[in-house]
Formats: sequence, structure tokens, C-alpha cells
Amino acid sequence: MNQPLQDDYARKVSERYRRVIENIENLPALPEIVTRLLEVVNAPDTSADDASRLIERDPALTSKVIRLANSAFYGMPRSVSSVSSAIVILGFNVIRSVVLSASIMKMFADPSKQTVNRDHFWKHSVITAIAAKELVRHLLSFKLYDPEGAFCAGILHDIGKLIFNEYLSADYREVCQYSRDHEMPLLDAETLMLGINHAEIGRILADKWALPLDLELSMVFHHYPDRSEEIVDFINIIHQADHIAHEAGAGLFEEESVTPEWAESRSQLHVDDGVHDRICELCVAAATGPVEYLSIVR
Repeated sequence: MNQPLQDDYARKVSERYRRVIENIENLPALPEIVTRLLEVVNAPDTSADDASRLIERDPALTSKVIRLANSAFYGMPRSVSSVSSAIVILGFNVIRSVVLSASIMKMFADPSKQTVNRDHFWKHSVITAIAAKELVRHLLSFKLYDPEGAFCAGILHDIGKLIFNEYLSADYREVCQYSRDHEMPLLDAETLMLGINHAEIGRILADKWALPLDLELSMVFHHYPDRSEEIVDFINIIHQADHIAHEAGAGLFEEESVTPEWAESRSQLHVDDGVHDRICELCVAAATGPVEYLSIVR
């Protein structure tokens, strides 16, 4: 590429970067009830009644929580009729997933912006979450993590892609096409063409919305868990779950190229081929799971 073309390309990348950063700065805050609920569920002395009193102020959120508790997705043995009972049964991290998912879906719901197929995006997110939960259950003999905390991190790990879709829709279409044409991981195509990638966007969003550390670091480092200085094992769960979701056919688009799997990922998680294949098969079989979860949370 000659110098004038290089300069023009650099200007375009710089302009795209500037636009996305400016738009993130103007992005609305999370609804007050969501912010307050995140504070409540993350407080060590919180009770189910504390959280239910907040949720019950919002009839739509109340309905979502009770419907989810009674859904086949969670398969509870008895009917749940109150928010406080739903919270006791589902746990705070499930509630965290529901309120964040519902708020973000509502925030990025413009049907005219379809560079990112939202059904594919959320299917990948939910399958990653299901795989993450299964990985935590597998790890219980070795390390102790909350399966629903991993589920929540799986739901939100790629949220930066929705920012690109919202504010750089036409440019992001080019990025996706470049990724396809050159068989380049989307993360690398984003960096090349936009000057920033969806993982880096995750850090900005986490700061803006004051998200908990486990969600922030999962968004930032899920492609390269070994680059994090904290909770590497937890991030590695999301990293491995992300790869399993792709293997199960739940990508953003057909034949999407992905960043390489960390060489030590499976050994760190005590995942042999048998465990990996079992979780992958479970994710393939869970095809209706994302549909049900999303129909409730939307």
C-alpha cells in the first residue's frame, strides 16, 4: 500500500474509533432499578426479600423473574408464584443475568440495525452461558465457582459487538465481511479496521455501568485469559465455553473464524476430550434453551 493510501486508511480507522468512543460516552446509563439491584445482589448481607422488594417495583421484571423460575429452562419441581421464592430458588446471579440481559436487549433493539443478527448473537451468548455453567459443575471437584455466576458472564461476554452494530453499523458490516473473506477472527478484523475491538469495548462499558469485576474481566479477556492478572480460572471458563459454543454451531455467522484456543485452557480446567465432547453435545442438544430463555427475558 503506497503512502497516500496508507494515510487515508489510517484516517478512516481513526475516524471510526473516534465515533464509537464518542457514542459510548453518550450511551445511556443502566436503568436505576438495574443499578440498584446490582448493588443489592452483590452486597454480602443481602436477603431475597431485599432484592424482591426492588424487583416488584417493576411489573415487567417481576413477570420475567417468575416466568423464568417456572420455565423448562430451569426445570423447577414445583410452581413458583412470588419473586422472593423465585430468588431463593434461582439465586442472585440468575437474577443478575435476567435484569442485565433484559436491559441490554431493550437498549439495543433498533430493528433497522441488523449488521449483527441479534438472534444469532443472543443464541451464541446463551449457549456460551450454558457451556460455562456445565464447566463449573465439572470443576466442582477441583475448584469452587458459582455456576450461575459463570452463566451471567457467558451471557454478557460479547456485548461489545452490539455497540459496533448500534453505532458503526455500516462499518461493522465491512468488518464482518472482511473477517469472512480473509478467514480472520472477528476480534482481529475489528482491531484492524476500527482501531478497537469488542473486548476493549467491554472494559469501557463495564466502567460506565459499574459492572462487577467478574463480568468486566470476562468481557475483556475471554479470548486471552492468560493475559489477565486476576480470576484467570474463571475467565478461562468463559474462554472455553465460547469455543464450545462455536463448535456447537452457535456463531455470529456461518463459518466464523475464531481466535485460537489457549493451549493450556483445557488442562487448567481438567477438561479431557470426553468432558469437552459431552459438553459440546449438551450444547447442541440445548437448541431450544436459548429460544425459551430469550422469549422470557425480552
